[in-house]
Amino acid sequence: MEIRKLFKKTWIKLEDYKSLNDSQYPGCYILAYSDKNLEKKQIKIGDIFYVGMSNSLGGVKQRLSQFISGIERGYGHSAGNRFLKEINKNIPYSKYKRFKRFFVISLCLPCLVNKKDRTYKDLIKMGEVAKFEYEVLAYIKEKIGKEPELNKK
Repeated sequence: MEIRKLFKKTWIKLEDYKSLNDSQYPGCYILAYSDKNLEKKQIKIGDIFYVGMSNSLGGVKQRLSQFISGIERGYGHSAGNRFLKEINKNIPYSKYKRFKRFFVISLCLPCLVNKKDRTYKDLIKMGEVAKFEYEVLAYIKEKIGKEPELNKK
């Protein structure tokens, strides 16, 4: 997985997350939370609000569904839960009267994650996904001196 490849991608609205390429697989995803319309625009480091990953069955698509549950109901994703409680003061994202919205991009690695079916090569790919999340966080920290806002616990 390459940071350059990730940063060549363009944002889509979070609510369109099911259209992300290969999102049924493990991968790394980046969220923006902005009052600007970032749709179809390339990533700028200053727009990154959260970096996450998934290695579970259902992949990035399932993890983004959990994030949406977190920002709406306060359960399912620790960063989504934190957003609802700390940033939106317990007001569900869909009911909050801000002019900001979420955008997402992802880079996924097709592989099998089910323990009965996955191979040696699948496990290597899953390790690459986990490592890539930290590489992206390190890249951001090197460029702007801090991690994305929602990655802070």
